[in-house]
Amino acid sequence: MEKESLHPSVEEFKKFVQSHPLLIKEVREGRKTWNHLYQDWVVLGSDAAEWSPYKKESDPQESTSGGQSDMISGLFKSLNGINMHDLQQNLSQFSGVMGNVQKLFQQFQRQPPQPPQRGPEDPFSFRWF
Repeated sequence: MEKESLHPSVEEFKKFVQSHPLLIKEVREGRKTWNHLYQDWVVLGSDAAEWSPYKKESDPQESTSGGQSDMISGLFKSLNGINMHDLQQNLSQFSGVMGNVQKLFQQFQRQPPQPPQRGPEDPFSFRWF
């Protein structure tokens, strides 16, 4: 299957983004969208002064700590997207299932009932056959 080729301007924009790595961070953190950046790039061009803050190359130490902060911010962003009501319902259902499983295990672990033990027979009792 042949790979579809992108429009030449899109290919150019991809190269531009690769030379401006902080733009990727802006998109990942939700401050910008690819569409918005592409439109600005088309209007302003790749040599505009507005792009210079995004061209910063990070040193190896910054990339390590930056990667960790990106991961933490991504985690918090994911947590913000969780619907707490749905989470509570799912946890409640899971708790109910676990309770049922515990009851099932208890039924299998119970000792069979012991027959009642008889004491010495009453000498005054009569047996009818």
